[in-house]
Amino acid sequence: MNELALAIDIGATKVAVGLVTRDGAVISRTDISSQAHSMEELNKSLAAAIGEQLAQAPSSVIGVGIGSAGPINHLKGTINPVNISQWVDFSLVDFVRSVSAITEVHLIGDASALAYAEFCVGAGRGATNLLGVVVSTGIGGGTVLDGKFFPGAMGNAGFIGHTVVIIDGDQCACGARGCVEAYASGTNMARNAKMERFEDVAEAARKGDAAALAVIDKGARVLATGLVNAVATMDLDTIVVGGGVINAADVYWQPLQSHFEKQVECLKFPSRISLKRATLGKDSGLIGAGLVGFISADQREGAM
Repeated sequence: MNELALAIDIGATKVAVGLVTRDGAVISRTDISSQAHSMEELNKSLAAAIGEQLAQAPSSVIGVGIGSAGPINHLKGTINPVNISQWVDFSLVDFVRSVSAITEVHLIGDASALAYAEFCVGAGRGATNLLGVVVSTGIGGGTVLDGKFFPGAMGNAGFIGHTVVIIDGDQCACGARGCVEAYASGTNMARNAKMERFEDVAEAARKGDAAALAVIDKGARVLATGLVNAVATMDLDTIVVGGGVINAADVYWQPLQSHFEKQVECLKFPSRISLKRATLGKDSGLIGAGLVGFISADQREGAM
């Protein structure tokens, strides 16, 4: 079958809209900025991108999957991204249904999209209980449990970026203190290093800058704590980490792996937990959203 799903991947700084096949291939995509002066401006850009993709679809588009920065409410179809103020409690599913004229629209978290994509066609193939994590401007997570995509009651299962690991710690963008994200996101590692971007921190670390290396080490250690807490809570066998920060794996991955292995050893679990780098790159969110779009459409067909 040549059916397609429309996939929408909403991150803190950009939105990707694309067409995905059943085997996880992205055949086209349009990227827009998620930073706008108003909701109307952002909605107009998204509608144009959706229209562009649907107009060039070579075969029927049977469903839509949306992966969005959280928190989300997939029962109501609303999003409330911490880093996109224009879309506070926004009814995104209704908006996409209206613009696309496609009934089957399924909303998940952006990290849930990565988790499902990596589980189906990426680094997580063969896993049973998997956590997928996006480390970028913010930090999100998504889960596959007992071999099945598991969004949780409202779609926020695995939302580890806003679990508190340091009591009365640094202020987080969500309003709480001591969240994983407050120390371990690319944005906050750059802030703690007094630099503009995480890419600058990584470059300084490559040159041996002690302050940059210390910030990366602390960010990795805090993230490792969040990951180990997730292992203890859900008895995971696999964790897949993706997002923009992983582009600096040459200076980031070894500290993360070292801190994770040291901390997870304390659990004394009988089996080894695999910590893996995501393999699907910038398309992972689109692939996962698209594959979940097929789930929604297939479930409807099965009920008919």
